[in-house]
Amino acid sequence: MWLYCCGDDKPGKDTNIVLFDYHNSRAAHCVVGFLDGYQGYMHVDGYKAYEQTKATLVACLAHIRRKFIEAKGNNKKTVKADVALNLIRKLYGIEQAIKGKSVSEKFTVRQQKAKPIVDELYQWLLKHKDKIPPQMALGKAITYAINQFEKFRRYLDDGRLSIDNNRAERAIKPFVIGRFYGCSQIPVMARMPAPYSIVLLKPQRQMLL
Repeated sequence: MWLYCCGDDKPGKDTNIVLFDYHNSRAAHCVVGFLDGYQGYMHVDGYKAYEQTKATLVACLAHIRRKFIEAKGNNKKTVKADVALNLIRKLYGIEQAIKGKSVSEKFTVRQQKAKPIVDELYQWLLKHKDKIPPQMALGKAITYAINQFEKFRRYLDDGRLSIDNNRAERAIKPFVIGRFYGCSQIPVMARMPAPYSIVLLKPQRQMLL
């Protein structure tokens, strides 16, 4: 099941849509076909299929953070993971402070306060990429973050963008919950009526995937 959404969690002036598009495949042609002609921003995780679209991809900080949380695990002495997590925590703190602000205000604050932290995080990743074995959980987290970083830092360039794609993560919950209540087979879910047949009414420059 592929998920596309735009807008916010709460109804507002802009189009607010969640769309589930069923394919019995995770192949790139599914998303490439759906987004044919779309060249705007798209928030995504690290799945490589999205790179075959013409969209401008924006990576998710929540996915990057999750890798470092997994690397830390129950080991309270993982100082290196804590460094990355503390910088990420600061970035989320800035987002909380500008919540509800205008697009221009978000852009300005991010440039002034978030950009230096983003740069510091990137330099930390580069500094440690060759010091941590890539097969270790922390090494994997660092590699993932570096691979996603160019796409992630794009959120600084436009106040309309989000720091993560948690909007999509929240939107998928009703579908996931539905699978737990007697609908464990995805093909069955695909044949169900609304709300799993929502139509995209108005294209947005920003899409969350």
